[in-house]
Amino acid sequence: MKNNKRIAITIGDAGGIGAEIIIKALNSPEISVSPDDVLLIGNRNWFYNTAAELGFNFHENIEFFDIPLDVSKIVVGKPTIESGKHSFLALKKACELVKQGKIRSIVTAPTSKEAMNNAGYHYTGQTEILAEYLGSAAGLSPEMLFVAGNLRVMLLTRHIKLASVPSSLTMDGIIKSILALNNSLIKDFKLNNPRIAVCGLNPHAGENGLLGNEEDDLIKPALNKIKNEHKISIEGSFPADTLWAKAANAYLKGKNLPYDAYVACYHDQGLIPVKMLAMDKAVNTTINLPVIRTSPSHGTAYDIAGQNKANYQSMIEAINLADSLSFS
Repeated sequence: MKNNKRIAITIGDAGGIGAEIIIKALNSPEISVSPDDVLLIGNRNWFYNTAAELGFNFHENIEFFDIPLDVSKIVVGKPTIESGKHSFLALKKACELVKQGKIRSIVTAPTSKEAMNNAGYHYTGQTEILAEYLGSAAGLSPEMLFVAGNLRVMLLTRHIKLASVPSSLTMDGIIKSILALNNSLIKDFKLNNPRIAVCGLNPHAGENGLLGNEEDDLIKPALNKIKNEHKISIEGSFPADTLWAKAANAYLKGKNLPYDAYVACYHDQGLIPVKMLAMDKAVNTTINLPVIRTSPSHGTAYDIAGQNKANYQSMIEAINLADSLSFS
């Protein structure tokens, strides 16, 4: 039975395409939720003015939590301090509503890291904000999982410099992340005994130490500990190029993938294949929090903001996934 709490949707950076893709998604016949299921968080006037400019008579019965916005300081198509402040406050309010038990999931429109940092909120992304306001008090560490149908890809590290990736990977961190992934696959995606594959960090997964030792010294011992102590079906570490080639071949043919989920060591290792295969379908999903959070797989798209050109399919997928995972 579906939870009767609402889905909170933050409208993202006011200078980007957030309002546009939400408006179009909620007016799409593909959407799985009704207006009564939704709570929008952001500036009401900005949102409805955008709807009018796009030619939509938007649902008046959608509940709104209004966030202040000085429109005179917003520049469509550019990050501004005002848009960064508005984005942060909207997401913070969504977290507060989760703690109050008023919403069942969060969908976030794209924000700008530059805008939020310029506004004084120093985070590397929305996941890190969610980690502080929802994860830390509960002792949880959120994980970033991208979902496009039966393609599921989790990142072990997120928005950090590539040079920092090897030192950021630890045995404890790998184990905790994969246990959270396995739990989500069972609890959220209803998969029994899910199969998980892990990419190596180095080319050819280190080539037995010739190209790097992280696989033998760190990743494989972590995976062995997971298999032996937690009885999880996990394999690796594999050369990433070969692993993705096999996954892509099955995905493009509409077949079952060799694994139920894939684990990448760093941002581009996981997201290049996801976005090549399913840019418009992929959903950025935050797991291991008190609620599921989803977001489109793309950014603010400043280059087309205000031009009525934005592709909103990923927002549809994000809302529908948040809805389908939000059960009591």
